[in-house]
Amino acid sequence: MQEEDRVAAALEGRLDPGELTDEEHAVWEEAFIKLMGEPGPEEEAFFARHRKLGLGVGVDEEGKLVYAKPED
Repeated sequence: MQEEDRVAAALEGRLDPGELTDEEHAVWEEAFIKLMGEPGPEEEAFFARHRKLGLGVGVDEEGKLVYAKPED
């Protein structure tokens, strides 16, 4: 299996990242961090639905819980 294939397999969960060489692991880690920093379509849909239904919760400047209002 070529390096690119092994890194792709690790990113897809088909190969344990611990089995990668140091060089492959560095490439995997950079790609993994980039992928985890960007929401996927499922995450976008999940949070859009929650915003629409007013299910969001957060913390205000004083540390108190605040609840979202449903979007129209």
